[in-house]
Amino acid sequence: MRHAVATYVLALITLASLAAMYVLAFVIGAEPLPLGVVIVAVCLAAVGALVALGASLPLVRPRAADVASATVASALTLLLSREMGIPALVSISLVAILLGVMAAPTGPLDVRAEGAGYAGAFVGLLDPSITVPIAWLILAGAVSGALWSVIGPSVLPGIGGRLGLVAFMASAAIYGVASAIGAEQSAVLIPAVDGLPHLAMIPVGAAGAVITWMLIQRRGWDFAIASGLTSLVVCGGVYLSGMGELAPVLSTAWFGGTMVGLSAPARLPNAGWVGLAGMVYGSFMLHFEGPLQGHVGIIGATGVIAVLVTMGAIRVRDRGASYRVRRAAAPEPRLPA
Repeated sequence: MRHAVATYVLALITLASLAAMYVLAFVIGAEPLPLGVVIVAVCLAAVGALVALGASLPLVRPRAADVASATVASALTLLLSREMGIPALVSISLVAILLGVMAAPTGPLDVRAEGAGYAGAFVGLLDPSITVPIAWLILAGAVSGALWSVIGPSVLPGIGGRLGLVAFMASAAIYGVASAIGAEQSAVLIPAVDGLPHLAMIPVGAAGAVITWMLIQRRGWDFAIASGLTSLVVCGGVYLSGMGELAPVLSTAWFGGTMVGLSAPARLPNAGWVGLAGMVYGSFMLHFEGPLQGHVGIIGATGVIAVLVTMGAIRVRDRGASYRVRRAAAPEPRLPA
């Protein structure tokens, strides 16, 4: 019983951080989502969160191996992006592939340490112009590994995007401490685009989600390799094609879609629902504004919101279908003679 209570407490903390991110990014932003969309999304996400909360498992103890994996992955991503000048999403894709190879049956990592490493790699997505000292970034990577070590196997299992959400939780806490004691930092805004490229985020996010989900569920690919390899091809190709400011926008759409595609069939049962969640993700990213722009983990956290909204829609549909079946099977009322 004590473990169940601890699980729910940690799950509620996780959901609270997600709710705070939702309000800051999609409600307080300069161009907030329409009120009706906000209300519908919140209601569906709340239903999905209740479903996921009920599937949470007893907590497990954090492991040093998970912390180490996340710390090394965050440092490696930072090295590739800051020191070698490789685009951030290409850097994390390379680290994801490396983690997947190391988690092979003969490799040194198990799936839990692989997930912790991927969460830590998200911390390394911070842009070079954000001036938090490197020691704080490495600390945030270590904290993300410790969080994933507990949250990964237990809290809201099977929901794609939790890797980024955990990185967001860890980095928000560490950067808050850094800022409170005077460490300097600044935000890097996601480039704004209009017209067709703007709307392209929706189908690109859906495609990333469906392809990643199919590779994992139908072909048996490792989750980090499925996400990392497809992102390396797409994001690397976009940057090499010389698309300018459009490159990070489309890369963000694809990479976030792969996060949605990490969802288990118990959460999103088929490719159609996965594609819908990917479209919801892309739609949200079109409106991402406010004080969290430039923060690490927002891609994955937005993916979690999209998955929860879609899970809520599935549950509402199932309840509606069940009600119609029960009503159809009910005996006709007898009229008085």
